[in-house]
Amino acid sequence: MKKGFLKPLALLAAAALFVGCSLPGERVQDDDYLPGSYDTEPAQDNQIINYVWELEPSIAAENIIVFDGSQIDPDATDKSDMYERVAVLSRSGVYGLIDYGGNILVEPNYKYYFLAPNGQIVLYNILDEKGEEREYCTLDEDGKVTDQYYGEPSARVKYYYDEENKSIYYARESEDWSVHRYENKKTVIALKADVLDNGMSIEVVDPDPGTERYGMVNQDGVVLDFEYESFYAPTFKGAGITAVALKKDGKWGYVDSKGKEIIGFNCDEVFSSYNGELTDDQNMGHPYLYSEDFVPVSINYSFGYYNMEGQCVVKSSEFSQARPVHHGKAWVSNGSAWGVIRFGEEEEEETTTTTTTTFTSNSSSTSDSYYVYTDEPPVTFTKPVYTDPSDSATDTETDTEPWTDTEPWTDTDPVDTDSWTDTDPVDTDPVDTEPVDPEPVDTDEWTDSTY
Repeated sequence: MKKGFLKPLALLAAAALFVGCSLPGERVQDDDYLPGSYDTEPAQDNQIINYVWELEPSIAAENIIVFDGSQIDPDATDKSDMYERVAVLSRSGVYGLIDYGGNILVEPNYKYYFLAPNGQIVLYNILDEKGEEREYCTLDEDGKVTDQYYGEPSARVKYYYDEENKSIYYARESEDWSVHRYENKKTVIALKADVLDNGMSIEVVDPDPGTERYGMVNQDGVVLDFEYESFYAPTFKGAGITAVALKKDGKWGYVDSKGKEIIGFNCDEVFSSYNGELTDDQNMGHPYLYSEDFVPVSINYSFGYYNMEGQCVVKSSEFSQARPVHHGKAWVSNGSAWGVIRFGEEEEEETTTTTTTTFTSNSSSTSDSYYVYTDEPPVTFTKPVYTDPSDSATDTETDTEPWTDTEPWTDTDPVDTDSWTDTDPVDTDPVDTEPVDPEPVDTDEWTDSTY
């Protein structure tokens, strides 16, 4: 096995070889839009169901983890759409990979995972106590299991606002948190802090723990005052596309890049929204951000979906767990098993031939329309596409060829084991269980990677 020194919080930008991938077998905005008042909940439960089951609840798992894509760098080298095609499957405290057809691509044998800024999902084990030697597993651009992953530096960045000199500053983990003046014109979420800037050196005096307050600022001044306890924002995309989440009085809400409220402050944080060590802090809970104009929202610890206009499209009491939407599909749980729902028309499948081979390492080391809940008879809305005219050309999203379940990602039959529980994963050795038969900051807008 190749031994490589990869720090947990800042991976080296060099190619590394890894081992241990286990195959289970073969198987052939515009920011000027008005969000309006959001719908809290429908008056009655007999409203229209805005989805169909793509895969009935049948997958037993402790958790299924899906990434909303807000931490993906559109200009990353070797960009991958893996985060849209597969999900992380958690059983007995270890992780594997599963596709939207319920096929297990990599057996759960890994204790850790993270999402790389290029879109690649990486599973890994730490082989020594210092964490300097790891074994990795991921999928290549053709969907084949591989132990090769190209490390990327941490994408974490912090912004600070000094009220006295009315200046914005930033610091990146990949630069050892050295502090610089922020000269970009884009709007960011910043921590209110005292900054000592003598023109030659800059030092930030962090507020006392528990007193941190965040606000929205740009070079023209304060957009949203410093009254928020926490935030979660896209790292590379513009907020006009995906919005940003803020925490106030213990609850989360959503706003656009001009500070207009999209969803009110009555949402809960979702610890399964953790993206991994490159962009996220495992001790910080936060909600999901938007993907494909939908966001899964937890209210009173049950889940539904809202759209970019802040309207409830699936009532929040519908599911015990719900995950971000990709290609019109989303993983959800009914409390005893996991399944996949679909919004809108089913994607047309292409006829392909799928072949898989077991990898052995010899290394020595959507929809166009949907319904919205209101007290009036259901109305069909055409799904809007938002652009942010303030963003540069690199801020815009581009459409890619639609992925279908017939591409070479469906390699195995699902294995149903333990029933789902809502507990944090515990780092343990993999436990073989008998199958059961269950019933289931920093963006284009917020950060600029080049200064």
